[in-house]
Amino acid sequence: MYFNKESITEEMTIALAHEVKNPLALIKANIELLELEKDVNHYSSNFRVIKNEINKISAIISDFMLFCKPTKQIEEDKIFIFDMIEDNLERYKIYENIKFYFNCYCSFEDMNILGVESKVSLLLTNIYKNSIEAIIDEGIIQTTVYKQDEHLVVDIVDNGIGIDDKILQKVYEPFFTNKENGSGLGIPICRNIMKDMGGSFDIFNNKQKGCTVRLKFKRFDI
Repeated sequence: MYFNKESITEEMTIALAHEVKNPLALIKANIELLELEKDVNHYSSNFRVIKNEINKISAIISDFMLFCKPTKQIEEDKIFIFDMIEDNLERYKIYENIKFYFNCYCSFEDMNILGVESKVSLLLTNIYKNSIEAIIDEGIIQTTVYKQDEHLVVDIVDNGIGIDDKILQKVYEPFFTNKENGSGLGIPICRNIMKDMGGSFDIFNNKQKGCTVRLKFKRFDI
């Protein structure tokens, strides 16, 4: 059974989060107290597993709230997407095993989009995070920006492990994930963000290696 955000009210989401996260916080606090006891040190590996699973559930609930939260009428504004991409690439320079490239095939004047800055920030963060996690050892992430009719297109391409063709379409389904600690909501959240802003989100495997995420934003000047 899969959810769509239109079928879930804000009250339901808040109630679910409250019912689940409060008991988790209490369990975690008590485990941390027990860890301080000297005679339970031989259970440290068990405590670590339990805490990791609690953190995983907490992350799923947080993503679920974000996914199901009804879209509020936040006024869209002019966003200079170049600066937002540059900020992300600067942040990820800490990954010395990955080379980042940024290609622009349009003028600076054409790189203004219509959207909500906080949503675009979350979107780019999620995509670059996924691309980085897909790369084993050394790799490349290339960002290309170009105009296409009334859209500004941003392609984020990595040469990571890619996605099995058999499950590629399932990545859009809430709670589907092949990551050990994934919530299965990152890509659905990204797709919803683009839909809310009148754009589109697509992900596909490259012919040789890795994946491409294609974002089509509404241009500000259209």
